[in-house]
Amino acid sequence: MLRGSIGGNRRFSRMSAAGSRSMWAAISLAIGSVIPILGMPIMVEGLEDHWRLSASDAGYITAVDLAGTFIASSLTSACAIRVHWRRYLTGSLLLAALLNACCALHPAPAVLAALRLGAGLTSGAAYASSLTLLTREPDTARAFSWMIFGQVVTNAAVLAVFPPIDDAYGPAGMFAAVGAVLLLTLAVMPLMPGRLPAPDPVPSGSVTLLAGLCLGAIAFVYVAIGSYWAYAERMGVSIGISAPWVHRLLTGGVLLSGLGCFAAFWVSKRLGQSKPLLGALGALAAVLLIDSGWPTPLMYVLTLGTLQLCWNFIDIFQLGTLSAVDPTGRAAALVPAAQGVALALGPAAGAFMLSFGRGYPSVLAMAGVSAGFAVACYALVHVLHGRGPPDAR
Repeated sequence: MLRGSIGGNRRFSRMSAAGSRSMWAAISLAIGSVIPILGMPIMVEGLEDHWRLSASDAGYITAVDLAGTFIASSLTSACAIRVHWRRYLTGSLLLAALLNACCALHPAPAVLAALRLGAGLTSGAAYASSLTLLTREPDTARAFSWMIFGQVVTNAAVLAVFPPIDDAYGPAGMFAAVGAVLLLTLAVMPLMPGRLPAPDPVPSGSVTLLAGLCLGAIAFVYVAIGSYWAYAERMGVSIGISAPWVHRLLTGGVLLSGLGCFAAFWVSKRLGQSKPLLGALGALAAVLLIDSGWPTPLMYVLTLGTLQLCWNFIDIFQLGTLSAVDPTGRAAALVPAAQGVALALGPAAGAFMLSFGRGYPSVLAMAGVSAGFAVACYALVHVLHGRGPPDAR
């Protein structure tokens, strides 16, 4: 990662004797706090099928839940330097568990929406905090690789476990399960730090600019991913691949996403941050653009495989680069906000392109251009820093 005045945090490095324990605690927090988001598709299904909410009501409830995460991301960023982490996180997790328990009581839709807003705020605060704390670990490549791999495994577990819970107990069972996981996550609180010292040196305006460019790049990446992923199944069917085969390909891609986590850790130790990040993003942009002009089954498989392999790989390097340009962790706390807004904009942007009647190639082209903008942002970070590419810590 970035060296010199941006990457140097000698005061924090001297505190890293217990870094391994705090790292695993923060990773556990990052996994437990995203359970509500990972299980959201099944929760929406349960709200409609079991509690007979309309599709629009279920959609609004999901939206306010994600809005809570967005707000929590901003609040955590604002207080990241001066917050007492153990108290902040203990309070957030307890309140999140309580609010999920209240959701299990099958309240009226308006009350449920208010409860989900609060639940999104509290669990979102925990997730944003985990990113901030992992940003201040000495070995961010290792920390973020394990975090994202853990989330991939947990996502698969949630998708396997939540449907039977929904069948047996409906949304109440899923809300109760989420609350139980959040309470279990409290077990790692003794390993969390109290107040952390401000980084040395305190970030300057130029660092804030670099962090802003990194957050903008993250948004561009997720606009590209969101716009492609929303229509991935339809794209395959539109070029003649049978729906069962498309589903097999989408499922098989999860294995590649797991490999991307370990590949990122291995590569970061040998090539640093910038080259792998720019290379993976450039490859993704190129494949999307080629696919837009040559939509064949072969290109569909190649594009899907590239996206799945690069998705987590890119995320790990994005978080690592951000932790280098802003050692306070304030920018890292804004990552859930940038991702959430971009994931909402991606499908909307894809729908806008489809409205011109040019089909899915136009969505692929737009996604490729968005990934290209992310490449430009990270290249500008490299140029503005002026001391060579960010290298792995």
